[in-house]
Amino acid sequence: MVLAVALLSGEEGTDSTVWSQYARGGLSHDQGKSGGHGYYRINRKTVTSFRDLRLFGYGLGDDSYIYLRYKSSTKYSENVKLYNFTTASYQKNTRADLAMRYHFNQGFGNFINEYNNGHVTGELGHAYDMSDFLNDTRKTSYLKGGIFWDHELGKISTKLETEWFKQISDVVTTDLSRVQFFAEISY
Repeated sequence: MVLAVALLSGEEGTDSTVWSQYARGGLSHDQGKSGGHGYYRINRKTVTSFRDLRLFGYGLGDDSYIYLRYKSSTKYSENVKLYNFTTASYQKNTRADLAMRYHFNQGFGNFINEYNNGHVTGELGHAYDMSDFLNDTRKTSYLKGGIFWDHELGKISTKLETEWFKQISDVVTTDLSRVQFFAEISY
């Protein structure tokens, strides 16, 4: 597999009403198929709020993948470590035969460790999916948890995320419990 990546970066701020943004894209070749991929992220941080929009997609031959996610978090006050969050996402993956998945989760989070160059947070909440049911009301419910680590080192920032979803409903008989990992390094 050949991969070429380009990075365009906006200015990062830690307490501003200005939205920071960056994008990257590239070309790839796998098993005789050529294609491209792109990632775009825009976010805004203040002392008590966080807003984040991510869009990732690729096309490789006849296969494509699209992931769009918006997350909003608000601390209860500047000096409190507890916050609430809401996340909504859309996912389509032709290679995995997933026509569409609408996902929503919300709950509470806590700043486990805050330090000069970053923080570690933990979250617990309720989530649900609606997969391949555009006009249906059947949902798969989950208990959702996550650990998130953000770290700044000069002009380099890193983000590691681990989220787990434990299925708690039996509307869909297949167990759709899962663990998701996300890692990002930006300059």
